[in-house]
Amino acid sequence: MVDEQKRIQSSERSLTILGALAVLGPATASEIADHLDLARNTMHYHLKTLAHQSYVVEIDGQYRLGMRLLNMGHRAVENLDVYRVGKAKVDELSRQTGELSILMIEENGYGYYVYDAHGDDAVRFDTVGRRKHLHDNALGKAVLAQLPPERVNEILDERGLPETTPHTITDRSTLKAEIDTIRERGVAFDREEQLEGLCCVAAAVENRGDAGADRRVGAISIAGPTSRMSDERLEALAPRVSDAANLIELEMQGY
Repeated sequence: MVDEQKRIQSSERSLTILGALAVLGPATASEIADHLDLARNTMHYHLKTLAHQSYVVEIDGQYRLGMRLLNMGHRAVENLDVYRVGKAKVDELSRQTGELSILMIEENGYGYYVYDAHGDDAVRFDTVGRRKHLHDNALGKAVLAQLPPERVNEILDERGLPETTPHTITDRSTLKAEIDTIRERGVAFDREEQLEGLCCVAAAVENRGDAGADRRVGAISIAGPTSRMSDERLEALAPRVSDAANLIELEMQGY
C-alpha cells in the first residue's frame, strides 16, 4: 500500500508539473520548483522522466511542453463521435452565416472547444483546445441545460461562477432560471457574457446511440460581434443552430 501511494503521488506530481508548464511557458527546473513549492532535486527527477517520455523537452536549460502532448490531444479529439460527425455541420454553419461556428464538449465540469470554422466575415479567434467555464457562454449554458440538476449543482459547487465581463451571470438562482428557459427553448444565448463585444447562440448535442457510446454532452454555436448580432439576428439564427445540433444527434445514432 505504501509503494502504491508513492506511485500515485509521483504520478500526481508529474501531472502537476505539466500543468505548471502550461501556465508558465518555458521555465527552468528551479523556476518550476519555486512555482510549485517542491524540492529542486525532486523537480529534476520528474523533469528527466517526463523528458525521457517526450512529454517535455529541454532547450537551453529551459523546459517546455513536448509535442507528444499535441499528438495525444489530436488523438483525443479525433476519437470523439461529436467531432467526427459535427465538424461538417460547423463548416456548413460558418459558410451559411459568414460567422464563427464552434463545437464544444463537456468534461469534468468544463467545456472544451474541439473544432471551429470561420465564415467570410467571422471574428478571427483561435478557439480550439481552450477550456472554458460553462456558465458564462451560450455553449456552456446549453450543455448545463441538458445535465441532471444534481450534476449542475456539483459543477457550480466545484467551479463557481467567476465573472469574466460585467454581463456574466454570477448569481446561482439567476443562472438556474436561465437554464430552465434554455431547456424549454432548446437554444442558449450569450450577450457579451464571456467577452465584451461578442454574442452567441448555441444548442446542445447529445449522443443517444448504442450502449458504450460517448455520452458526454456537447454543443454547437454561431458567434459574432455585437454590431452584427442584434437580438433579432440571434433569434433568426437560433433555428439553424438547433437544426444543426439535431442533425448531428441523428447521425451519431446512425440515421
